[in-house]
Amino acid sequence: MAKDVRKEQLVLLKFEKKLTGLAAFWGASATAAAAAASVKMDPDATAGAYENVRAALVHLAEVTAQAHASLDATASAAGARALEAGGTPKVSVLEMVRSVLGLG
Repeated sequence: MAKDVRKEQLVLLKFEKKLTGLAAFWGASATAAAAAASVKMDPDATAGAYENVRAALVHLAEVTAQAHASLDATASAAGARALEAGGTPKVSVLEMVRSVLGLG
């Protein structure tokens, strides 16, 4: 009997949705945070902290994309039952996170 990986896929997809939302929030709040920080804090330190968090979000998206690819490969190799979605292919979480952070 083939293994069913749909539950694992759903958990991963929910995480991807939360990660993309966090990146969107971070990207949208960056301008306001930079303006406030320039008055009260060292702007170079603030910019550095922003870049560190942005890089961490991109790295997390990369790892999440790798986990998704690994799960898909494992499911295919084992003949597991996987989620099937028709229509337009999903944009990768890495592409989405980079986009909402203004990284192209």
